[in-house]
Amino acid sequence: MSIKSPSGRLARWALQIQSFHPKILYTPGKSNVVADLLSRPVHDNKEFVCNLNTISIELPSRRSRDIREEQMKDEDIKKIIDCFESGRKDEDFINWTSRGYLMNQGILYRYSPDTESEEAQLVVPCHERERVLQQYHDSPTAGHSGSEGTYFKIASRYYFPGMRKFIAEYVKNCSECNRYKPNNQKPAGLLRTPIYAQRFEILAIDLFGPLPETPTGKKWIFLIEDTSTKWVELFALEDATAQNCAKFLIEEVFLRYGLPRRLISDNGTQFISAVMQQTCNFLGIKQELIPVYHPQANPSESDLKPKLAILVGDAHDTWDEKLAMIRFSMNTSKCDTTGHTAAYLQFGRELRTTDDVNHDLRSLIENDNFVAEITPYLKHFAPLTPQIRERVEQKQDQRKKYFDKNRRPIYYQPGDKVWVTLHPKSSRSDKRSKKFYPKREGPYLVVTNRSPTTYDLSDPSSPDQVLGTYHTNMLKPYELPPEKNTSPVVPIKRRGRPRKHFPKAESSSGRLQSPRGSL
Repeated sequence: MSIKSPSGRLARWALQIQSFHPKILYTPGKSNVVADLLSRPVHDNKEFVCNLNTISIELPSRRSRDIREEQMKDEDIKKIIDCFESGRKDEDFINWTSRGYLMNQGILYRYSPDTESEEAQLVVPCHERERVLQQYHDSPTAGHSGSEGTYFKIASRYYFPGMRKFIAEYVKNCSECNRYKPNNQKPAGLLRTPIYAQRFEILAIDLFGPLPETPTGKKWIFLIEDTSTKWVELFALEDATAQNCAKFLIEEVFLRYGLPRRLISDNGTQFISAVMQQTCNFLGIKQELIPVYHPQANPSESDLKPKLAILVGDAHDTWDEKLAMIRFSMNTSKCDTTGHTAAYLQFGRELRTTDDVNHDLRSLIENDNFVAEITPYLKHFAPLTPQIRERVEQKQDQRKKYFDKNRRPIYYQPGDKVWVTLHPKSSRSDKRSKKFYPKREGPYLVVTNRSPTTYDLSDPSSPDQVLGTYHTNMLKPYELPPEKNTSPVVPIKRRGRPRKHFPKAESSSGRLQSPRGSL
């Protein structure tokens, strides 16, 4: 209204207000504490619910009288308190004072110069030490810190004799830390070297796949290797079934090279099936399964993947056409362990290659000056077996020396309790991640010592049922006291199947009937 020449909307407002006699007062914003009606929201007479509520919390607190009563229950602390309250400044008083003990409101404290805190620490009686550890290690706000981290938290507030050792032992026996925290020690288990056997006495089998399906429908590679000569056989399979594996073993290996004494394989369903067990039982072959999640125990050929990848190139569905060439290259390559090729140890001679076509020395036989006599080649082959055995043992000792440098020996006895390392898998449908699963579970019971590094395990509640065979690097000693025994959060599944005993069929003449018709 004080504007001399209003225009536009202000002029219209001035003409409208002239019919009234208003009194306009200006109020600064900082002074306008109570808002007027125009600045309030429209109220529609609905009940307004406020999401802010007043919460009253009573935090746990202890009175000085209660703390003193708990300290007096400990005989060692009571002795110090009585010395201070007696008023006599004798040798005991000087001794406790020099160690940093002091009394305040009837409560015993101790000032430690080793800590960074300038305040005295409360002396904890023996029956309350575990409660303090639970608060500063097990609680959600503590976060299950290590022994040093837990000691740092407690040492700034509390004190009791042997505190560092007590905290380290408590953290070591924490079940949650043993389950979820990784192990930073060397892997357990020293290298075990097998005994050199005769040719085709011990066979190692394995399956490689699934691979891209070929035009002929092949998807798997069945690998068979003689552990003595390193001779390799490769077969392309349509399906990795126990029937197919048993068929190729019998028709392509057993009936060609003879029956072996032992058959080594992993815990695949094809090898632990009743078909494979029945085949080995009828043919008198001892089937040996390697420990769970320990493929190093299977001595089958491990160079198949890079050799196959180099040959197939971009045509990944033609891998079955390259198996014959890969098998030839494996059997004609010199083995570092034996010092000879697999073909030489198998047939007593090297296989003739395409390069030998242009350099064939057999034409010397047609020469008139050729004298038929035993060749130096055969003379060298006669004493070859003892030399190979000695070379294999030297190579085994050399590998064991380097392998055991990064290993630590741990042995278990039947009846010992252990933690077992888990291998969980993530599941998107169940909204579970393997990162949140425990790294090991327990306790489990050692039932049998198969070897110094291999053990059969079972659940303590049912010790007669073997859950599987495990290598010692998958195990960790279970050192929790009996009162802290817990049941597994993620129980391990049963691996393999129990050994079946098949009765031997006998004929009326006393001879064993041929099991060929039963296979």
